[in-house]
Amino acid sequence: MIRKDNNVYGDSVNIASRIESMGIPNSILVSESVRNNIKNQPGLQFQLLGEYEFKNVSEPMAVYALDTDKLEIPDPASVTGKLAIKAKKRSTLLRRFGIVALIIVAILAYDYFEENSKSKETEEITSSIAVLPFTNLSQDADQDYLTAGFTSEVNHQLSKIESLSVISQTLAQQLVRQAKTAGEIAKELNVNYILEGTIQKAGDRTRLITNLTRMTDNQMIWSEEFDLDEVNLIDAQIQVSTGIAEKLPLNVSEQKITQLQKIPTSSPLAYEFYLKALDSFNEWVALQQAYTPTIRFLEKAISLDNNFAQAHALLARVYQNSSRMVGADYDQASANSLKYAHKAIALDSLLPDPYVVLGQYYNDRESGDGLKWFSKANELDPRAGLFELFQFHIARSEYISAFEYAALKVERDPISPYGYIGIAEVNADLGNLERAMAILEHLLDQGFTNTFVTGNLINIYSVLRRPDDAMRLIDAYLMPKDSVSGIREKGIIYLFSKEWNESEPYYLRTNNFDMDLGLIHLNTGREASADTLFQAAISRRLVFLQTNATWYLRDLSRIYAAMGDFEKTYEYLEILDQRDDLHYGWIHIDPFFDKIRDENRFQDYYKRIETRKEKLRRQIQNMEKELEFDI
Repeated sequence: MIRKDNNVYGDSVNIASRIESMGIPNSILVSESVRNNIKNQPGLQFQLLGEYEFKNVSEPMAVYALDTDKLEIPDPASVTGKLAIKAKKRSTLLRRFGIVALIIVAILAYDYFEENSKSKETEEITSSIAVLPFTNLSQDADQDYLTAGFTSEVNHQLSKIESLSVISQTLAQQLVRQAKTAGEIAKELNVNYILEGTIQKAGDRTRLITNLTRMTDNQMIWSEEFDLDEVNLIDAQIQVSTGIAEKLPLNVSEQKITQLQKIPTSSPLAYEFYLKALDSFNEWVALQQAYTPTIRFLEKAISLDNNFAQAHALLARVYQNSSRMVGADYDQASANSLKYAHKAIALDSLLPDPYVVLGQYYNDRESGDGLKWFSKANELDPRAGLFELFQFHIARSEYISAFEYAALKVERDPISPYGYIGIAEVNADLGNLERAMAILEHLLDQGFTNTFVTGNLINIYSVLRRPDDAMRLIDAYLMPKDSVSGIREKGIIYLFSKEWNESEPYYLRTNNFDMDLGLIHLNTGREASADTLFQAAISRRLVFLQTNATWYLRDLSRIYAAMGDFEKTYEYLEILDQRDDLHYGWIHIDPFFDKIRDENRFQDYYKRIETRKEKLRRQIQNMEKELEFDI
């Protein structure tokens, strides 16, 4: 919206006026964006009137009526007002899922107005680029972090330019590993520019060379050589990013160039430690000891420059991830995540990641309290916060909303695997394991080997009773990078295979003295110690009673089932049932429920959630067909 002389103008004002004209006495009508922002509020129900074309509004818009006993709902067939013809349904992602629901309506209305008011003369020219992994020509393999970190940072900086399509770094790495030439890579990825580079450390000197090639005519249009003993790595990264932005046919604003030129830290050595931290960082939720190298590198970076905002932001993510692991010192780890997130924001309020951390922190305490922070992150970067919003909804068994955010991640950030990971998780939770497995295996083939992909695949293989395939993944991808998580996963696989004696050593090696170890003790004749472990696990979960989360209720139902307290088990299952929660996707093979699996009451509960799953499966399948995903 635009304010001028005590008036407001813009598309959102015009749209509000047109929707108002459709109303009848005692009715409340809203746009899809408003409905999406408030649809989860208790007591609010909406009825879709249809999709309408309004004068001077380019896209048909969905209009909803608030549906209560005290309000009237207009007859869709006789609606009148400032509209044209009722529009036919379209299948575009942006309208189907109401992107505007993700951010504060006024902000997006402003963005929409700005975008549509651009003249053809100022329209940005779209170009595409693949940044190939920089090559370490040094004899010292310890310098690999320099090439990996430098490539990652250049890729990240270039992705800030809206008119430049930057290919996924992982996908580019995959093609390089296949020994394909730059020309072959450009053709396969359909890009018109390739950036290559080398870093060579010889004695006390380090040389960086970069080459930018226009692939349409195979002409090198920019090349630069840096002596990193005279020009530090930070300056080199800035010069490369801004050099590309200036050389390509892009209408990049002065403000964007200024952002690219921003120096992240005054200490070149701190920057090197930050690059090492990036290279060692594991995005998967894991025990804090799995993050030991990353924490060590970031603490060194901060000790050299306490004003290094990106280092504080990454450290906040590390502690947030580790706090969410069962068996972690939750209070201490989450307090650290909060401290470093606030510090990062104080140093640079435009970084989106710290707001994501705040969102997760407050959601852990009261489900929903963190959504405003995800929206803030999304305001700063339209790709940020979407995966976390997906995680919020899937944890509450709100699968349609979870799918919408995952799909939106695909739409806004197609080079990222996280949207597809979300779609796979939705399918897996609803029992469509073959579809989920196909998506994740495709990502793995494309070189996306992060632990969100491998971890979810391991879970699916376990549910499908394919422990050998699960173990193969752990040995190939988890153990080399994160042995702590790999050891933990092996313990879980043996647990679900009911190989109690084989499972226990893995839990002991990761100090995981929680409910799983209690089940192991129970099934190996140690009832007293099992009860002690179970009681401690119950106490840890009861801390979350004040939240709206469901995972702790699921866990409590499992613990009481294993203990033989079936009344308490059904008490929690009934609460979950009332919330339309679908429990864990692997409830049908969960060894915690072995004692009551054949009881009629449990079977009735299981049939109810399976009925709901089947309905949701059909909805998700239809939505996927409509969106025509590549995978």
